[in-house]
Amino acid sequence: MNWTLILLLGSSLAGTVFCWTYHYSNKIMNWTQARQWCQTNYTDMVVIQSQAENDYLVSKLPNLTSSPYYWIGITKQNKNDTWTWIGNNSTWIGNESWAVNEPNNNHITEFCVEIYVNNRDNRGKWNDEKCSNKKYAVCYKAQCNTTSCDRGTCQETINNITCLCEPGFEGDRCQTAKCHATLCDSERCQETIDNITCLCEPGFEGDRCQTALECPALSQPDNGYLSCSEENQSFNSTCQFFCHPGFLMIGSPVVSCGLTGVWSGPRPTCASYKKALLAVAGCGAFSVFCCICFCWMKQRKRKKLAQVRQPEEASGPSSVAQG
Repeated sequence: MNWTLILLLGSSLAGTVFCWTYHYSNKIMNWTQARQWCQTNYTDMVVIQSQAENDYLVSKLPNLTSSPYYWIGITKQNKNDTWTWIGNNSTWIGNESWAVNEPNNNHITEFCVEIYVNNRDNRGKWNDEKCSNKKYAVCYKAQCNTTSCDRGTCQETINNITCLCEPGFEGDRCQTAKCHATLCDSERCQETIDNITCLCEPGFEGDRCQTALECPALSQPDNGYLSCSEENQSFNSTCQFFCHPGFLMIGSPVVSCGLTGVWSGPRPTCASYKKALLAVAGCGAFSVFCCICFCWMKQRKRKKLAQVRQPEEASGPSSVAQG
């Protein structure tokens, strides 16, 4: 790949490429100023995610015999914090990233990092440094944008960009919708123009039908408790009610979460045996009373029918003999 050196508010290492480009300043500044300069003119201060990227960056930066130090985008806020890259919050650090005996936090507040670019043994190595000290800035300019990938995330690597496709899409720009067996959790996948749709089975919802419908949370019954097969009480889960000793369950002890997110049947109750017996006795007495009333009414009806039939029989036609 051919690279050209361009002077514009600093120096650029750029060419006709479809990946990020590196840029550096021609003047020194503290770490905060360096990042602001990068964000103003490019994308941000450089972020390194592998030893290959580290080596590639160093190979493109000019060697400096005087003050061969460049700020890079890894920092921390306090002494015991983890070193973290700006922008993506990555914590990558290579096995050979630091220079010998570094980081040493020599001045207690060395919370920023510089990279050496010279011809010595520590070329490409890192050193922790006070953020207020002045170094050259190293920036990058991203090539990924909102149109780089249709249905995916654009990832930049050395001399290349890659589209990490969303589930159900493929192609170099994730432009092709494609159903596959694992795309939708509980449904049927349907391909449409430039898109895919998950047709959910009853009881499931979500863009991938990954979420089971949930029924309203059940409260613990008075004088008892319940136990459910699933913690979130979702579709197809069941809950069983139990009563404490000395109490009698009235109603079905088991309910299940249905297709529409509604529990089956009414909730049972736990009543004391005394109240339950009184209720049973009351029901029994009421049943006996109803039975007596029914029998009395039936008997009364029979008597009335008998009284109606007697006069009819008495006034019926008789046979007279004639000679």
